[in-house]
Amino acid sequence: MRKFATLSLTGGSCALSCSYCSSHYISSMEGAMSVDEFEKSVRRMNSHGVKGFLVSGGFDKEGSLHIRKYLPIMRRLKKELGVVFNVHPGIQERDVVEEMSDAVDIVDFEFTFTDAEIKEKGLRRSSVDYVKMLDLLVSRGPKYVVPHVMVGIPNDDPSVAIREASSFHPYMINILVMIPTKGTVSERYDMPSVDQALEMIKLSSSLNRTSLGCMRPFPLKKELDARAMEYVDRIANPHPSLREKMEIYDACCSLPEEFLGEFKVRS
Repeated sequence: MRKFATLSLTGGSCALSCSYCSSHYISSMEGAMSVDEFEKSVRRMNSHGVKGFLVSGGFDKEGSLHIRKYLPIMRRLKKELGVVFNVHPGIQERDVVEEMSDAVDIVDFEFTFTDAEIKEKGLRRSSVDYVKMLDLLVSRGPKYVVPHVMVGIPNDDPSVAIREASSFHPYMINILVMIPTKGTVSERYDMPSVDQALEMIKLSSSLNRTSLGCMRPFPLKKELDARAMEYVDRIANPHPSLREKMEIYDACCSLPEEFLGEFKVRS
């Protein structure tokens, strides 16, 4: 029985064409493209044991998930059902961030700080926009904010983003490793190396609590996950060879300790 599920507010649609995604990763999520559909999906899945939801979806050209209209029902469902909401909001206005503060438990924020990554996503944004948003989230938003930093974008230096994100002292930083994905521009990119990823994991963990996120190439996982265990607090979907050494939870790796008990699968 699942304890954690994903919902896309846009189905498989996204206005961006990120080189490593092009809607590939949201297309597998269950769609909830209206407030009524969202409520019905949460109630249905909760009745079958789901206690937490990753709320995601495609962004507009400004890098924003259109979440405003969903916040009142999220707030009501949290109070009524005791469910946990983890959201990928992208860039939002201040009033939306403030409204999120009691409707959302965790914000997973794609900290698109470098020019190389902004270009890969085709965004009409600058690094200043992402710094302002991270500052706003930490100061005015939900209690738990987790910047996500991608490793492996060509001609990029993710250490700059890691250092900038850590200066805001977030609850946790999540490291992702770019997957050259078939059917996208990135399929012609070189796969990042284990050493390249581990270097950024070490840096992040020296500055801030760190997790290793679900996006990373499978061919790297056995070695990368084993070596990363020394530095990270959590690993999303760890390599099968390592699972007997770990406590297992059915939840996003950014879930705070106060909620973990509800999602434990095995000690």
